[in-house]
Amino acid sequence: MIFRRSELTYEELVKFVIGLQHGRPDQLSGFREFLVLKLNDGDNLGRPTLVTRLVVPQAGHPLSPEDDQAAVHGLLDLLDEFLAETAGSDSRAIDREYLLWLQQQSWYNLELARFDSSPAPRMLTLDEAADQLGVQREAVFDWMASRRLRSFRVGAELLFREGDVVQLRARTDPNERQSSGPDNRSSA
Repeated sequence: MIFRRSELTYEELVKFVIGLQHGRPDQLSGFREFLVLKLNDGDNLGRPTLVTRLVVPQAGHPLSPEDDQAAVHGLLDLLDEFLAETAGSDSRAIDREYLLWLQQQSWYNLELARFDSSPAPRMLTLDEAADQLGVQREAVFDWMASRRLRSFRVGAELLFREGDVVQLRARTDPNERQSSGPDNRSSA
């Protein structure tokens, strides 16, 4: 779809971009992170506000007609830049830079982001979880796949919250754990 920049309001263009995001999520994956990196702030803001802060930082709300057109031009320019940067690839480079940026922020808590808890809860390795559950590793993988047991990746290590393992053991019938051995697994 081609439109002239002067034919759209910022609100209309934002609605179009949101529709594009819903229809083709892969197309704009990483765009918000791209905007946060460009602004070097605003991790708690949505794309429309990030764009206005980048291109018309002095603007009030609602936007004046001049600021509205500046925001339209700015959003289209930012989309052009983002799509050119990610053409032929995905947004992994932007995602990586965004994660590095996050880790440099004084307010960012890696344990909270990684484990939904700060400090990190007591964690178990795959083998420790299997031992506590009294099953083979394959049964743990089955419970992960069925979303009965949540896992966390920390580098090369696959970890489980000890509390989740204890709860799963309490909720699981001992016969089910016995039938989850490598020789007795039912095909999924």
